[in-house]
Amino acid sequence: MFCLLSGEHMETKRKLKVIVFEDDPAMSKLFRKMLLKFGHDVQTFPDPTACAVYNSPECDCPMDTPCADAIITDIMMPNMDGIEFFKLQRSRGCRLNDENKALMSAVSTAQQQAAVKELGCNFFRKPFKIVEIKKWLEECAERIH
Repeated sequence: MFCLLSGEHMETKRKLKVIVFEDDPAMSKLFRKMLLKFGHDVQTFPDPTACAVYNSPECDCPMDTPCADAIITDIMMPNMDGIEFFKLQRSRGCRLNDENKALMSAVSTAQQQAAVKELGCNFFRKPFKIVEIKKWLEECAERIH
């Protein structure tokens, strides 16, 4: 679902903590491998219910520190879609900047695209190129410091 450009240097400048919600085991494994090659800490989960905010009335992240530097989720997920998940995070006080959140999907409706725009997060259409993810993660790092 993503393209690796041969000979490209993979490591980014700053190590980020990245959480990926992807229910397809093969895609999740590919994301993990790619993000580790970029030099990031990576956690992958099969659906948004793994996030503490899903089962808690408010964000459990310590003090003013978000649980991750970047979050990527598929739109079509079990139990809750990615758009609903990011809306839930926002309503419960997630401390991660919305620009450091990204949704991905092979297809999306006009309504979903409007919701992505309203949330202020990034969107990747599958199949995407690795350089797109890498560039976005570099932008995420710049927003943190």
